[in-house]
Amino acid sequence: MARYSKTHKESSRKALLAAAAKLFRAKGFNGVGIDELCGGAELTRGAFYAHFKSKRALFESVLGGPHDFIERLRARKPGKLAAGAVQVATDYLTPKHRQGVLGGCSLASLAMDTARSNAQAQEAYAAAVERIVAEFQREHPTLKDSEARAVLALCVGGLLVSAACGDTPSADKTQRAARRQVETLLGA
Repeated sequence: MARYSKTHKESSRKALLAAAAKLFRAKGFNGVGIDELCGGAELTRGAFYAHFKSKRALFESVLGGPHDFIERLRARKPGKLAAGAVQVATDYLTPKHRQGVLGGCSLASLAMDTARSNAQAQEAYAAAVERIVAEFQREHPTLKDSEARAVLALCVGGLLVSAACGDTPSADKTQRAARRQVETLLGA
């Protein structure tokens, strides 16, 4: 049996994680099987089991991995962190982002799957929440922990509720209301 290099193993793991993140967001945990996950990564079931003992373990790894929301917050320019946080949060609450929610934000699209999942998945999700709260507070010393959590809840909740409303006036009103509250909390 041929052994693969560390580079090959790492690239196949990354491919599985990327495919899984996309498919889990689009179809939910129960909406996608291992064969489809492997197909999305152009790998075999054997490659899957070389990295993950189960689909649930892969789901936990996706939740523990990078999140677009966190990456956007971390990309803020030094000296403009507070303004950058406002921009990231308000961009999150736009009709364009709402229309792409299933392809974009794991925090929003996987929230209910995670709530129905095991403790490890919930802990990975909670760790992502803590990273976002910390990013909102980075160089924004007046923002209290409770305010940072409220901003996150408004962003994710506002996005979920508006997405569930579809292309209706209610969706737009929900996002605008959440955006105004986020701006108030972040001092914009």
